[in-house]
Parts: sequence; C-alpha cells; structure tokens
Amino acid sequence: MHERILIVEDEQDVAELLRYNLGKAKYRTLTAQSGEEAIEVVRCQTPALVLLDIMLPGLDGWEVCRTLRESNHGKSVPIIMLTALSSEEARIQGLTLGADDYVSKPFSMRELLLKIRKSIDRQQTLNMIMAKAQEQDTSLRYLVHELKNSMNVIGGFSALALQKGEAQNYLRMINAAAIHADSLLDNASLLSRIENQRGLLPMEPIDIGAMVEEVAAVFRDTAKNRHIEIIVVNNKSSLIMGNSTAVRQVLMNLLSNAVKYNRFGGKVWMIVEGIHDGINISIMDEGCGIPSDAIPKIFDKFYRADGTEPIKGAGLGLYIVKLLMEAMGGKIFAKSKTGVGSTFTLSFLKSNTCLEYPDKNEEKVAHIL
Repeated sequence: MHERILIVEDEQDVAELLRYNLGKAKYRTLTAQSGEEAIEVVRCQTPALVLLDIMLPGLDGWEVCRTLRESNHGKSVPIIMLTALSSEEARIQGLTLGADDYVSKPFSMRELLLKIRKSIDRQQTLNMIMAKAQEQDTSLRYLVHELKNSMNVIGGFSALALQKGEAQNYLRMINAAAIHADSLLDNASLLSRIENQRGLLPMEPIDIGAMVEEVAAVFRDTAKNRHIEIIVVNNKSSLIMGNSTAVRQVLMNLLSNAVKYNRFGGKVWMIVEGIHDGINISIMDEGCGIPSDAIPKIFDKFYRADGTEPIKGAGLGLYIVKLLMEAMGGKIFAKSKTGVGSTFTLSFLKSNTCLEYPDKNEEKVAHIL
C-alpha cells in the first residue's frame, strides 16, 4: 500500500495511536495539530486520505473540511472525520461539507482501517475513470484538429480538379491526404498516450527532403489564393529518425499556420539545414508575429495569443507539434517579432544510415534570416 495518510489531531495520545496502527497496516503518515497546519500539508503534499478531528485549536474540522473541498489540492482527497460528537446532526454536517465518512470516538481501529481502505480505493477508481474520460476527450480533440487539415487538402484539390480538368496531379495530392487521414485514424489515441508518457512512437529512417517537398506541394495552391509564395531552401534527400505520420503532422501544422497567419501577398520559407547531429527545418513567415510575452506560452494546451481571435483555431496545433517532436527525441524552437513574422525551427535527429548532408548555402540563408 504505502499511501500517505494525514492525521489531523491535537491530542498527542490519539495521534500516536493512529500513527502506530496505520504504520502496521503499511501506510505512511503525516501529522498536523491544527486546522491551519492541515490545510498547508494538503497543499504541499496531497495525501491519499485525511483523518480529520473536529475539535481543533483555531480552525475547527468543519472549516478545514470546507476549505479543502474548495481548494484545487484538497477537493478530491478523501476525508474521514473523527469526533466525540456522536449526534446525527454532527454527522450530517460533516457529510454536507464534503466529508466521505464519519467515525465517532472511541472507535474500533479495525473498522477505521476498513473505512480508510474503502475510501482510498473508491477515490482511486474515480481517478481512473476520470483519466480515461480525459484521454478519450483529448484523443477526440486531437483527431478532429488533425483531420481538419487533411479534409481541407482533400476538399481544395478535388475542387481544383473539377475546375481545371487536370485530375492526375490533384488526385495524387488527394490520395496522399487520404492516406495521412487514415494513418491518423489508426493512431487516434496517440496524443493521449504520449501525454501520459505511455506511448512509444515507432521510429524509422525518413527522407525529410521528400517529405518537405510533399507538404509544401500540398499547401501551395491554398497559399496562392492569398498570393502567398512558399519557398523551399537547401532541400536535398537527407535521412532523419522519426515517425512518418508524426513528422508529416508536424510539418503540416506549422506550414498551415504560416499560411493562415501570414499577410496577404507574403512569403513562407522552409529552410533545411544540416547540423552536426541532425537536421534543422525552419518555417518562417511574414505574418503578424507573436507578442514577446506570449512566446513562452504558445506551446501550452488550448493557448491562443491575443489578436488571433478572428482566425479559427483550437489552440492545439503547436501543443501537438511540441509533444510529437519530444516523443521523437527532437525539439522545437520559436522566435517572432510583432509585425514582421515568426520562425519555428524543428530539430530532428539524424538516422544511423543518414545520407551526406548538403552544404549549407550560407549566403542565401543568411540573407533570408
């Protein structure tokens, strides 16, 4: 077991009796002799259960119970109230304030231990149910967010194929988007597993040059509608270690943002650079930029910077990018200047069978940056 139990009791003999018997039952114990101390212990250490005496100096047990139930740290911690008050009114008051159970002094230690075990087990079951519900909710949000990109591609290219009568090239793009969507459906719970550190991404050598060209081609027609040019710099076949579905998602999310938040008639650069232990890919736009105080928060779940409200979004794209990059052993960096644009740099590990990196076109890249 080894769960931590907080004993809130100002009578030293009672506290020692509880500590001794809980220790024999393989629980660890914390102690507090006042209501104020109990609230602080819960805030700092979050025990598995609180044994709470009602008659305490300062804040009494009723007030401690109410305060804990209103706090983030104590709202779900099981509370068993201990008291010499045995009236029905006292029991009802404790349960009304949020206590899980009520034991009158003198009490049977065996009965108390059974109540403790039952309360902890019940809360652990509730936690598992809530975690599963959260995982399913996250998976659904993740899936909807990513499938929207694929459906936009499919819808856009199918419309172009009908308008221009040039089906072959557009059908190839539609097929690639459909394959990616199918892969997303196969890995619908991927994000929640990674969030809970239970997911391992299968890794393989990936030709990042070919994937950069593929993703750039997917967004070029969409970008042209706003007179935005997508420029790929220094791109040659180079192998990285990654997960093909995850790498494609990362590139699609960043390029989609670079087009979506860019100015009308702006440019987007995808710059591929070989470094000593891998490859960096920078996606740079000429959009509105991100305020400096928002940069540390842009990878947070559901965060959207001020000024982005007119553009549809769920605040999941960059969060997903960061999770997937870290799950592949890579990193992402961001820099931005308001009114000038933003640059997001992906750092991938190279494959053990990596091809020779192309020489960097230092002058051209320096000019762009």
